[in-house]
Amino acid sequence: MTWTADVARRVLPNGLTLLVERRASAPVVAVVTHVKAGYFDEPDEWVGIAHVLEHMYFKGTARRGPGDVARETQLLGGYINAGTIYDKTVYYTVLPSAAGGLERALDIQADALMHAALDTDELGRELEVIVQEARRKLDTPAAVAAEGLYELLFRVHRMRRWRIGTVEGLRRLTADDVRSYHATRYAPGRVVVGIVGDLDPERALDAAADVYGGWSRAAAAVPGSPPEPDGADGAIRVLHGDLERPLVNVGWRTVGTLHPDAAALDLAGVVLGGGRGSRLYRAVRLPGLAASAHASHYTPTEVGVFELSLEGDPERVDAAVSRAGELTAALAEEGPAEPELERARALVATQWARRLEGMDGRASMLCEAEALGDYRLTDELFRRAMEVGADDVRRVAREYLVVEAASAVFYLPRGVTTRHETAWPPAWPARVTSVADSVPPVADSPRGSRGGKVVQVGAVSHRAEAGIDLLVRPGSGTGLVTILLRVPGPPAAETADSAGISWLLARSALRGAGGRSGEELAQMAERLGGGVAPAVGSEVMGWGLTVRADAAEEAARLLRIVALEPGLQEDDVVRERALQASDARRVRDDMFRYPIQRVLHQAFPEDAYGLPALGEPDQLLALAPERVRAWAGALAGRRAVAVAVGDLEREELLDALEPLAHWPAPAAPESGERAVQWRPGRGAEGRDKEQTALAMAFPAAPFGSPDRYPQAVLRALLSGLAGRLFEELRERRSLAYTVAALPWLARRAGAVLTYIATSPEREAEARDTMLAELQRVFLEPPQPDELERARNYAAGTVEVGRQRGSAVAGEVLEAWVHGVLGELEDVPGRLRDVSGEDVVRVAEAAFREELRAEFVVRGASGSSAAAP
Repeated sequence: MTWTADVARRVLPNGLTLLVERRASAPVVAVVTHVKAGYFDEPDEWVGIAHVLEHMYFKGTARRGPGDVARETQLLGGYINAGTIYDKTVYYTVLPSAAGGLERALDIQADALMHAALDTDELGRELEVIVQEARRKLDTPAAVAAEGLYELLFRVHRMRRWRIGTVEGLRRLTADDVRSYHATRYAPGRVVVGIVGDLDPERALDAAADVYGGWSRAAAAVPGSPPEPDGADGAIRVLHGDLERPLVNVGWRTVGTLHPDAAALDLAGVVLGGGRGSRLYRAVRLPGLAASAHASHYTPTEVGVFELSLEGDPERVDAAVSRAGELTAALAEEGPAEPELERARALVATQWARRLEGMDGRASMLCEAEALGDYRLTDELFRRAMEVGADDVRRVAREYLVVEAASAVFYLPRGVTTRHETAWPPAWPARVTSVADSVPPVADSPRGSRGGKVVQVGAVSHRAEAGIDLLVRPGSGTGLVTILLRVPGPPAAETADSAGISWLLARSALRGAGGRSGEELAQMAERLGGGVAPAVGSEVMGWGLTVRADAAEEAARLLRIVALEPGLQEDDVVRERALQASDARRVRDDMFRYPIQRVLHQAFPEDAYGLPALGEPDQLLALAPERVRAWAGALAGRRAVAVAVGDLEREELLDALEPLAHWPAPAAPESGERAVQWRPGRGAEGRDKEQTALAMAFPAAPFGSPDRYPQAVLRALLSGLAGRLFEELRERRSLAYTVAALPWLARRAGAVLTYIATSPEREAEARDTMLAELQRVFLEPPQPDELERARNYAAGTVEVGRQRGSAVAGEVLEAWVHGVLGELEDVPGRLRDVSGEDVVRVAEAAFREELRAEFVVRGASGSSAAAP
């Protein structure tokens, strides 16, 4: 298989490499600038400077002022962003492929790349934003555990450093430091530009050559990271902090991306901990030893890390670590069974296809391969993955995953201890977890009458059956089909004493259905290339998966038995209930999700919209299995909807959904819908965190209202890199790294949510500034150019989102559930038609002080998030 047959490559005289590929699957184009400069290229006195320069990319050039890079991109209907990691810094623009858009996007990216102003005052303000980002990382337990592990694994290599930099180190950086880094690392010979999308390849190459060809700068000889000496001794570190659930990361040093053993280590990670059919899921997560258990292999070019990550309750975390270690030892002892390897290969193939489905993902992957030596390595690395055998996996596990070389970070709630602290490295006897040699496909399901007439609604075909609506939309992509099965109603029927029951049913059904075990269900799905994922929203619950196009009908049969024939055995529900309660507690550690969850409860205290989706831990543990079974029975009596989007023709997609067409006829629909009452008010909670997180909510129209269009434009006006909130709270005042406004739209109600995380001592300033900016929308209405930018950005976001089949499937589902499928094709046009008066009207109706709901997770100023 080749992913690169249509790629055109041109190396400019200055050394910059251009890669261009035409992809007409969506009217979208992406420009990705890959700079071979990241954390590995920083000397110790400049730790974090690569990321600082990434931020300064958006702060102006000789031709553009601060913020103009983002503003001009949004005017084109696109978005621009960037990311820094160990081996690279990547800037990317994705926009609709309208006439002239690509040329303007190239001009913007090239100007920012080559001519960044790097102004001293702007740097000072931006450093305070990055300080807030650094503090946010300290409040993120997974980041603390993962980067703490890298520090243990590497003695001298730059992989060991806290990559974003420390607060003190960041504040020491000067404009001269940043200019020097830019001058020595940002040179044409270190840059690859990838352009992929609905374009003319020769025209794109010529346009890019015009804007980048005049850049003349020789690449300086920059010493890389000191090499890591051979040999590795295991070590352990135990940290404590204000968190609900322990995290443990266990890891080994391995090899870089192009090493012959890298592919086998990648597959070893999938066998051990990728998906529900993996050893860790079956032997650690399913029995309840851990709430989550994963394995992965990460190779940032020159080094590699094989990692096990576990989260669970304090009383079981040691047992989870031991069991994970035993499974790893068994992989080295006996290697994987062939069905395990077949499953792993199928999942890896789908992961590659999904990444290459979007224009930006495709351009990024091509650039990464070119930076490693040749863009055609994309095909070579995929081939290596598909050719890995069981002996290869056993050999690399035996060579690299040696217990004496394992290091571990335990990040524990205060007062919790681990027996491993005084007994590391541990003794891990090999314990194999058996896997079925073969799992027969699901038997053919009852067929629908096929009497339903197919009605075309734009690009979506709809066929109504007695108990279900089937919706399909063909899409040219990478050989994948996404199927979503949803049942409207159950989440809205939850009450205070049943909160989380929809999620509990959706999760428990995957432990066994149709006479098959949870392991068999997982093996069946993952050998098709996907995994069944439960999903619960404010209006619907169900399951979905993305698989190879030729496996779509088998995937639909699988979804049918999960939905209509769940086993829901007592022990299975009890175990899943305990894990869900653990996940519900874990939400408190998320400084974004938790404040949003709490402010919705503040606003909708008497309605299901205000309930935590996973439930409250103690109340959830009181839900009896028979109650879950009754919930499942009621589910089958509701009218369902199935959506299929992907690489098949209309009739083929409808045929693939045929197993779901014979859905039980629904009971009589409930009469009317409950009214929703909004309650303003304030709530707060103190935590030992680096930051204070502040969430607000204001009432808005529901999803089905025409006002959702001005609400979307309002969000574009306020949020994003060119939004008013970003400019005032982040750019001018350096209050936060994360600041956002977003509509929350449901069937019976809506809200505009705002969020900011800032230093505890600046909470009042953040609140007052946020409120002032919200009110400024109607006190100082947007000018024509600002309104045009917001409209184009809102519309372009929709158009760009449609390049991926799974996103299109979700959009079709949402439109159907809310009764607006007929508007789907015209959403971008309706957004571009929104008037300034409409934006002011919805803002004035929402942003009233007497209607404000608020919840604050208040950090402790000067706290230390993680302490040994």
